[in-house]
Amino acid sequence: MKLSCAAVLSTCIASANASIQNPGFESSWDNWADTDPSALSGVANSGSKSAKISGSGGRVEQDVPVSANTNYRLTAYVRGSGTIGAQVNGSTFDSNASNSDWQQVSVDFNSGSASSITVFGAYNGSEGRFDDFALENLGSGSSSSSSSSSSSSSSSSGGGSCTSGSNLSVASASDDGSNDGNGPANVIDGSLATRWSSQGIKWITLDLGAAQTVKEIDIAWYKGNQRTSFFEVETSTDNSNWTVVLSGGQSSGNSADLESYDVADSSARYVRVTGSGNTANNWNSILEMDVIGCTDGGSSSSSSGGGSSSSSSSSSSSSSSGGSSSGGSGSGGGLDPNLPPSSNFDLSAWYLSVPTDNDGNGKSDDIKENALNAGYADGTYFYTAADGGMVFRCPVDGYKTSTNTSYTRTELREMLRRGDTSIATQGVNGNNWVFGSAPSAARNAAGGVDGVLRATLSVDHVTTTGDSGQVGRVIVGQIHANNDEPLRLYYRKLPGNSKGSVYMAHEPNGGSDSWYDMIGSRSSSASDPADGIALGEKWSYEVKVVGNTLTVTVSREGKADVVQVVDMSNSGYDVSEQYQYFKAGVYNQNNTGNGSDYVQATFYALEQSHN
Repeated sequence: MKLSCAAVLSTCIASANASIQNPGFESSWDNWADTDPSALSGVANSGSKSAKISGSGGRVEQDVPVSANTNYRLTAYVRGSGTIGAQVNGSTFDSNASNSDWQQVSVDFNSGSASSITVFGAYNGSEGRFDDFALENLGSGSSSSSSSSSSSSSSSSGGGSCTSGSNLSVASASDDGSNDGNGPANVIDGSLATRWSSQGIKWITLDLGAAQTVKEIDIAWYKGNQRTSFFEVETSTDNSNWTVVLSGGQSSGNSADLESYDVADSSARYVRVTGSGNTANNWNSILEMDVIGCTDGGSSSSSSGGGSSSSSSSSSSSSSSGGSSSGGSGSGGGLDPNLPPSSNFDLSAWYLSVPTDNDGNGKSDDIKENALNAGYADGTYFYTAADGGMVFRCPVDGYKTSTNTSYTRTELREMLRRGDTSIATQGVNGNNWVFGSAPSAARNAAGGVDGVLRATLSVDHVTTTGDSGQVGRVIVGQIHANNDEPLRLYYRKLPGNSKGSVYMAHEPNGGSDSWYDMIGSRSSSASDPADGIALGEKWSYEVKVVGNTLTVTVSREGKADVVQVVDMSNSGYDVSEQYQYFKAGVYNQNNTGNGSDYVQATFYALEQSHN
């Protein structure tokens, strides 16, 4: 698969500044020399990887050809502490950084008589991550550097209370009780012959007994050398409010031993792994788990190991950040009601349609990726709720996205190009994804292959007026193709009923819908569903496409998951010209009600990922 420049910024940098190879570590350590303590991290400025340097002497470097007597500017994004620099004919030009979030750092220099230089990132007193290196040619001539020059790298040694490779003590393990008899205690019994197993979107929580600094987690997956498992990691101090520290995680699929996954550092007593199945089925099965970090809240170096394998793979994703650096937010906390949606959620791979027409083109307004992520909000249709959730509201009357559309919407449309307008919105290209069963040429051209969309939300209001066949229904998630919709996920609550139903439609390419009731009934005369979902009740859904298999899972706290699997082998989407993209929000399915009647939903987590 070929990732688009929009999907992975570092790939663009490699293309535009060809002198630095693999500038964002998306190809692991290719072209780089790394000196321990260093490790690949899933906490990235762009793409899915960065380099983490966690102790004295840690360093990454690459030899780069340059032109003599030329001015250059080296830039990189640094999170935490670090030094970037260039070694030129025995002199070192460098710049230091110390930031809690990603910040671009630069250093200017002249190549003198050199035909090759060494660019590097190095330890600078405490842990740091490095991403998206670039080397810009500023033109020929002599130049005085704007940063320091010395005969050696200016990284300081520093220290702390955490020893690299520290396995934290785990007091207990728990789950929601829906396991198949292979219980949670099995993941901390030291044996690879036992396991925890639970079906659907399910979590397992480790209790460390007291607050510690968590920096990494090691997991051994059941049948880990036969299939790839999907998961996210959250931490909490109170077992109630959760922060996502690793979103869109995937196992390597080639190891049955422990694999190490770098997570955003956090102080936590509880560590939760939420699994969402694997490439073979929707079971989550873990043999063993270790948590790596620092006791007593130490913040120095961290482990890069703990198991016999340190393979960590994360797909490109867009997910709610909830205030955590790695993206993603559990519904329990981390969302700031004082911030616009894009500050609580990473919306870089989405644009938004709202039912207004401020540009006067007769169609609904589209808020493109860059504008959306610059803090866009609308107090009527798209805003942050008092609890920090992301609110989508859409009335019956309003402007529509096209003349062919019957209904209004306030809805996100997936954009894998992430603001790179050189890539067209439509087409088999870097902005959209294709099925894993599509021809190889389409897979190579697309921005992603297969996909997973996960959301936690509450539907807060549905229409109560209009025709009986339309009242009370709203689409909260979709897969859209060129002209058809492989998936539409509906919530519907009829007037007089206290709870709503969830159902879905699958539309083959050029064919007619197939309908599937998941909770309650889609019927316009349905009785109140005993196991339905009330307005304002939080629930989650996961949409997963692997090849020609569509799996939709609806989850609620304390209840069994509801799973619907659709075989799409004959649906006509595995051909060269078909592309897909996710949609999420509210797509009002009533155009007959009172104009001011509306639908509204609040999202508390949203993420998507692709291979």
